[in-house]
Amino acid sequence: MEVSKNKSKIMVNSTINIIADIIMNGEKLYEVTSFKYLGATMSTDGTSTAESE
Repeated sequence: MEVSKNKSKIMVNSTINIIADIIMNGEKLYEVTSFKYLGATMSTDGTSTAESE
């Protein structure tokens, strides 16, 4: 199995400001501040909002 670095992103969920340096195949993964998962938007501060209909 091969993992695509271009399709992989990371998000740190913490109450303090932490920077994650995760390296895959010699390249740092892109860090996001929020992402959608199962109809909700998750944020780095631990909050989530439901998708409106």
